[in-house]
Amino acid sequence: MGYGVFYNGSFKSAFAQGTSLYFDIVCPTAPGGNVNTWLYLTGMNRAGRGIEAFVSYYGQTAPHFKVFDWARPEAEHWQVDCPWSSLGSYLGTVNAHGRTYQTIGVWNSTFQIADGQWRNEAWLWNRAVSRWDLIYRYDYAGTQAEQTGGYVGSWGPIVETFQDSYQNTNELGALNTMLISRNSSGTWGSWQLLSAADSYIRIDNKGFDLTFLDPNYAFVVDS
Repeated sequence: MGYGVFYNGSFKSAFAQGTSLYFDIVCPTAPGGNVNTWLYLTGMNRAGRGIEAFVSYYGQTAPHFKVFDWARPEAEHWQVDCPWSSLGSYLGTVNAHGRTYQTIGVWNSTFQIADGQWRNEAWLWNRAVSRWDLIYRYDYAGTQAEQTGGYVGSWGPIVETFQDSYQNTNELGALNTMLISRNSSGTWGSWQLLSAADSYIRIDNKGFDLTFLDPNYAFVVDS
């Protein structure tokens, strides 16, 4: 963990038939600095058998958009791998704290489609035509207890690290983090910005410094 948001235990399990996450990933075309292995800008929607729909860097090469599905067998977790060159319609800019950041808008959803049956979906906001595009979908058998329990799904937007120390990286992070829940009657609530009351910040001292934090729905870090 370089920096990121984790859900409080009560909020992590505060849904019945579905949960969705939206966030704008702050994702420069290169991570910069001394990044020489994997670096992920990822997040989950709280569901224990949900997905990670995220930006993946490897060294200073062009990043990819990927999907990792926790509901599939171990050998099939990795699903989507979109090169940066194919994502032009989804990349845009968002202003925050007087700065302009390159972002990609991700909607990550897990919900019940029938008794004992669930669906994972990843959508990207197509800025060229102002619509959501379905990037990934998977239906599977599952239980509410599997979705609301356990450690998997406990992290919101995070900078996931794979080396001991980072220096001189570009700014990375997440903006406009929102979640929505579906109750036991199948009714969706309303989108709410992730609050400090429902989450906490984790820092593992890998060299990242905070540029700003809007508790806890937006943050940008560099090193």
